[in-house]
Formats: sequence, C-alpha cells, structure tokens
Amino acid sequence: TLLYTIKFEANLNMEEFGQSLKDMAGTVGSMSIKGFDRAKQFSQEKMGNAVKTELDQDFIALSARVEETRSCVSKTSTAARNFLQPNAAARLEDMFNETVTGKGSNIDKRQTYSELMGHIMKTSGQQIGDSIKCGPSFVEVGETFQKLGMLEREYIRDVYNNFFKPFSNHLQVEYSNITAEKRRLDLARLDLDAAKSKVRGARTPEAMQQNEQKTENRGVPIPEYLSTQVRECQAAFDRQYEQTKILLTEADRKSDEFTCHLEEFIRSQMNYHEQAHKMLSETHANLKK
Repeated sequence: TLLYTIKFEANLNMEEFGQSLKDMAGTVGSMSIKGFDRAKQFSQEKMGNAVKTELDQDFIALSARVEETRSCVSKTSTAARNFLQPNAAARLEDMFNETVTGKGSNIDKRQTYSELMGHIMKTSGQQIGDSIKCGPSFVEVGETFQKLGMLEREYIRDVYNNFFKPFSNHLQVEYSNITAEKRRLDLARLDLDAAKSKVRGARTPEAMQQNEQKTENRGVPIPEYLSTQVRECQAAFDRQYEQTKILLTEADRKSDEFTCHLEEFIRSQMNYHEQAHKMLSETHANLKK
C-alpha cells in the first residue's frame, strides 16, 4: 500500500520527514508499476533496508566539483549584480525588464551618486559666487564629480556587458542539461536496484516454491524474467551513466573559461580607477594653486 512507502524511522524529525516526502514525490512520477517499484526502493533505502548501487568515487568527485563550481558562479553573479547596482529597487526593475518585458537593463542609464553630488556642489558654488574662494572650488570639484559619474556609467556598462552577462550565462545550458541527466541517472539507478531486489526476493525458498507453477511473458518463468529485467535495467543505467559523465566532464573542462571573464572584470576596474585617479589628481592640483 501507499502507507508502506512512507514508513520512516521513529526518530526521524519533521523536517527530514517533509524533505523525504518531496524527494519521494519527484521520484515516483506516477503510480505505474515502475513508479511503485521506484517508490518502494526509495523508501526502503531511506529506512536502510535496501541495497543501493553506489557510483564510483571518481564520478562522485567530478559531480561534486561541477556542482560546487555552479554554486559559486551563482553566488558570484548575485554579488556582482549587487555590486553594479546597490539599490535593491533598481535591481528588481532591471531584472524584471531583462526577464519579463525584454526591454533590457537600465543599469548604465541612471544618474549615478557621483553625478548627483557633482550637480549639487556645482550649483552651490554658482550660488556662492566668486566673491570668496570656496565658490569656484565648489564649482571645480562639482564638475569633476559630474565627469566621474559619467565615467562610472561607462565603467558599469563595460563590466555589465563584458563580465556580468557572459559570466552569468556561461555554462547555464550545460548546467541545466546536467541536472536533467543526473535526474535520469537517479531514476535508472532506482529501476536497477528495484529489479535486483525482486531477483533476491524471488530466490528465497518460499518464493521459489510459489513460483514453480507461475509464468509470465509468454511462458517465461518468473525468476528468468526478473533476471532479464535486471540485465535491461543495468544496460539502461550504464548508458545513462556514460551520458551524464560526458556532460560533467565537458562542463568541468569549460569551467576554466571563467578565468577569462574575471580578467575582463579586472581590466574594467583598472581602466576606471586609472582614469578616475587622473581626474582627481588634476583637480587636487588646481585646488592647491
């Protein structure tokens, strides 16, 4: 019965129980015979009452490395977006325009804080006038910050186009495919272990006696049919294993390309700070005259 599939150890806490139900729901797929076998195998593995086919350590290490890279890239992309646009409301607007309206980001079109401060300082200097020294100084510093703001917008556009977008989008299709293939591999593994479990059960003295007179699939004895099913499931598992490993290996190889995107980020930083330093140095020298 369905209740049998959700029996868990007595000391299982509610959080683990809920997560196990979610995992089982995705594994079952449908309550077909295959779906029921998967659910039964999954439940028995959770309770520690079933033998589970283990993947080789090299495959596990490869999969973990690719997943760790994907996680770090995702976190870095989020941090980069926050770095480029600290204002949460503006970030949400950009994300909405990028993903929903298709208008694209306004990240380099908004007035920067440097421009705002420069405008206020320049206006203040003009109001003070030339009668005292601070008036022209306000104007000069204000104009410098307005130029810095425009330079900052160019810098943000450069970082967004040459670092953030390619960095965030790199390998996203591959990661999506890997997730799907790993899911299929898990289902193939459940099918294989469920078939093996049936064979072990059919080989007990009691089961062999009950099956002496029973046949399935056009007269093939049940134990022989189950052995054939194991071979078919093993072949399907092996094919899926190789397909998943190929995708993981390719993604792991391509992960080195993230260094190129990081180089672009540093190049943009250096160019911006070099020009900003030059502007500020000139203004500082003029103020000291």
